[in-house]
Amino acid sequence: LNLQVIDWQKAAGLIGQFILVLRVVLYVAIFIIFLVALVIINNSMVMATLERVGEIGTMRAIGAQRGFIIKLFLIEIVVLGVIAGAVGSLLGYSIITWLGSVGIPAPSPEITFLFSGPKLYPTIGIEHIVTGMLVVFFVTLISTLYPARIASRIEPIVAMQGKE
Repeated sequence: LNLQVIDWQKAAGLIGQFILVLRVVLYVAIFIIFLVALVIINNSMVMATLERVGEIGTMRAIGAQRGFIIKLFLIEIVVLGVIAGAVGSLLGYSIITWLGSVGIPAPSPEITFLFSGPKLYPTIGIEHIVTGMLVVFFVTLISTLYPARIASRIEPIVAMQGKE
């Protein structure tokens, strides 16, 4: 027999290339979503830092070093990031498990072809949950570095002056 071993994308031809394009589009969309999340978290932390200028100035006046202020902010956001990541992972796992049992119906023949059947039954693995948690952890950590730096540079005398 004249048999040849090829991967599924070559065997699928144009459909295999279409799946590759869909995967690239998905990764680009996920990257954009994480950039937006990074900016939103960063903005929230900058606002929280500016609202706590007096408290940070008081801590600095009684002897808190810049490194302590940075560690304080990083620990705060890591705890919040881990809690939010855990809640999001649990919610996502629950939804995917439920959808895996009932299926997502295909509304058109094109989607039926893409799903390879009338319903799509999604699955989730532990590696997806761990990856999601790590990404949430690093995005929150990176987005907090700038606000933590701002907080560590607050001078006690300026911070303790009356609010205008």
